[in-house]
Amino acid sequence: MKAAAAVAVSALILVSSGCGVSESATSSHVESGERWASSMQDFAKIILKENGSVMGDVQKAAVERVAKTGKVSIADYETGLSGYRQCLLDKGYKEIIFVDMGNGMKAETSHKEGTEEQEERYSADSISCFSTHSGSISALYEYQVGNPSLIKDHYQAVAECLKQRGLVESSYTGKQYKKESEAAATVESNESDNWPFSYDKSDQTEANICKYANGETETDESWPIEQLW
Repeated sequence: MKAAAAVAVSALILVSSGCGVSESATSSHVESGERWASSMQDFAKIILKENGSVMGDVQKAAVERVAKTGKVSIADYETGLSGYRQCLLDKGYKEIIFVDMGNGMKAETSHKEGTEEQEERYSADSISCFSTHSGSISALYEYQVGNPSLIKDHYQAVAECLKQRGLVESSYTGKQYKKESEAAATVESNESDNWPFSYDKSDQTEANICKYANGETETDESWPIEQLW
């Protein structure tokens, strides 16, 4: 697999920016151990406060359930993705394809590049549908899978997930993961037989669950390509 989008931002999709957060999960200013909230319930309440005005009724109700129970159901997550897909289909796109990322998570695959005008329109439409139908509930579900402690620092969060899954030693740190990720991003590392990560290469699929759950997307050349236009 190869990286398609490096570290993405976390769950808060602020109205002011369309998609983004008030503080990046990868910021060097984030202190080790700092968390988005003390619990999933409190995190859902924060998201409701920040994103509630742009959520559709179905997604808002789903996030409200998390604010009460602290749990995200797979049904609510899949309903959000279904709403996102239908929203884009209703705007005239030919197909929206999701691929399985593990533990119930799904990612939209890449699409065949269009004209500059088509790409700008798709970007705006995708953000709108994402915010309305799936962005917040997806972020909550993904954190439930790979960052239940709601750690702000991306690298630390992935490292903790890898440890919880028994893929690395208990002494493994976010700094180690950051260093290994940077090494893996170089052409030399990708072309060599020198595996850059502390987890075994045979565990790559399992490790990618931790990465995707924390906003780091990788694509596989075997994935289908969307034909949007």
